[in-house]
Amino acid sequence: MIIDFNGELVAAADARLDPFDRGFTLGDAIFESLRVRDGAPEFAGEHLARLTRASAVTGIPLPFTPDQAMARMARLIAANDLVDAALRLTVSRGAAARGVAAPKATDCRPTVVISVHPLPPTRGAVVGLITATVTRRNEHSPFSRVKATPYLDSIIALEEARAAGAQDAVLLNTAGRVASACYANLFAVIDGRLVTPPLADGPLPGVTRGRVLAALGGEEESLAPEDLARATEVFLTNSFGVRPVGVLDGRLLAPLPGPMTQKAQALVG
Repeated sequence: MIIDFNGELVAAADARLDPFDRGFTLGDAIFESLRVRDGAPEFAGEHLARLTRASAVTGIPLPFTPDQAMARMARLIAANDLVDAALRLTVSRGAAARGVAAPKATDCRPTVVISVHPLPPTRGAVVGLITATVTRRNEHSPFSRVKATPYLDSIIALEEARAAGAQDAVLLNTAGRVASACYANLFAVIDGRLVTPPLADGPLPGVTRGRVLAALGGEEESLAPEDLARATEVFLTNSFGVRPVGVLDGRLLAPLPGPMTQKAQALVG
C-alpha cells in the first residue's frame, strides 16, 4: 500500500512516525474519512470544510489548502490504482517535547498521513445494536462536532456490543438521550416519521446525515431509549453507506430493509 506521508508517496511499511508525535502520545489529531467512488473522493469539499472547522476548534494547523489536499488525494488514489475505496486524511499537531500543553505553532510541524483502503465487503450489511452501558457521549464537548482521534469511548462501546453478539452500539449522551452509533449517525422511523438526534444531543454533523435529512424530509428530534424502542425502522449512515438495523436490544426489526431505509440506500448508493 502506498500512502501520502507529509506530501511524499511512500510504501506504508517504510513510513516512520516520530515516537514523540502528539497524535501518537496524546491523540492530538484530527481526521476525515471519505468514500472514493469512480476514482474520486465524494463530497470532498464538505469533508475538507469540516476538517477546517476541526482545525479551528483544536488549534491544529492545516499545512495545505483545499486545492492542495484535493490534488494529493487524487494522486494517492491513482498511485494505488483504486476505483472504489475508503480514504482517510489525518493531521496531527506533530512531534513536540513531553507535556500536555500545546506547543507554539513555530515549535512543531503537523504530521499529515493520507491512506486509501478497499471498501469493506460488509459495509451495507444488516447490523444488530445494543445500547451501550460502559460509556456516554459528551454532547457538551466541542469534539462531538468534529472528527478527532481519541476514539476510546467508541472502541469500548463497540467491544461491549461485540461481546453481546451485536455489531454496533447506540451511544447515549450525558442526559440519557440517544446520540449516535459508535461510528455512524442513527436514523429511526417512529410513528411514520423519519427522525434523527439533533446536533445539540451530541451526534457528529455527518455529511451523509445532512444529505439524508435534506432529501428524505427527516426531522431532528431528541430521542429517549424508550422512543427508539418504538421504532419500526432504524438505520445507520456514514460516508460509506447505509446499514439497516435488524436487531435493537434483542428486538427484531422487519422487513429488512424497510421502505425508508431503501430510500436512503438509493440516495447514498
